[in-house]
Amino acid sequence: MALAEELHFGRAAKRCNISQPPFSVSIRQLEEQLGFALVERSSHEVRLTAAGTTFYREACKALSQVRQAADIAARVHGGLDGVLSVGFFASMLYRGLDRAVDRFRAEFPSVALQLLELSTSDQIPALLGRQIHYGFVHSMTLPAEIAACELLHEPFLLCLPKTHPASGERVLKLSDFSSEPFVLFSRAFSPSYYDQVVARCLAAGFHPDIQHQVRHWLTVVACVSKGMGITLVPRALANAKLPDVHFAVIEESTVESVVHGAWLKAEAESAILGAWRRVVGQEIAV
Repeated sequence: MALAEELHFGRAAKRCNISQPPFSVSIRQLEEQLGFALVERSSHEVRLTAAGTTFYREACKALSQVRQAADIAARVHGGLDGVLSVGFFASMLYRGLDRAVDRFRAEFPSVALQLLELSTSDQIPALLGRQIHYGFVHSMTLPAEIAACELLHEPFLLCLPKTHPASGERVLKLSDFSSEPFVLFSRAFSPSYYDQVVARCLAAGFHPDIQHQVRHWLTVVACVSKGMGITLVPRALANAKLPDVHFAVIEESTVESVVHGAWLKAEAESAILGAWRRVVGQEIAV
């Protein structure tokens, strides 16, 4: 392969870290073993024969397979072979989860990455029961067995149906909507989100009139689009470009939507988990 690429015995021998005479002998021995010439030699140039060109092309494939085999073996040795189960909720799809998945699969093709849609309240017992290896959670209080790191935080936006009189305004005052019915994420499935929205309203001087509670953020927004109420949503959902709703900025507040990555402390040394955490940190964390 070195000779085919260099077409010069001296340079090819140097690439192989040997002197030219034993290199030339090796090429001659290879040709004798094969029973045909691989190169045509002259005082001016070295050219591949037709058989030599074909042998070089097939040798490249073989060496690539050898390198792939070594890479796979190294991944197994380093623990980067197996299954990684990740819990997530739908809004993560608008926060870079798709990028993290694509990058992880490209960098670690021997790991079977599995996504399971779970609420925060379901992810914590799933982590404890080792049903998932990593989760995205909103909860600020976690069991002692679980480690976590903050990935991102973002403000809440006011979400209105497009038929609402205030639809179209870029900035709105939340207190102006104190008499409106609200649609919220169910507290049973995400107490942290529920409490954050209520806290945001209390900071604006009123308690929200919560008329509907649902299990998924996209359902929350769908209810708003049908005129069933208004809500507060994390800014990421504005990226979903959902029809029939309008998102508006509201006045400053210290209440934000916070997302943490969580895993069992007992699995902190897992090479697969460490690789996933690195990718998540690069693609999702801000």
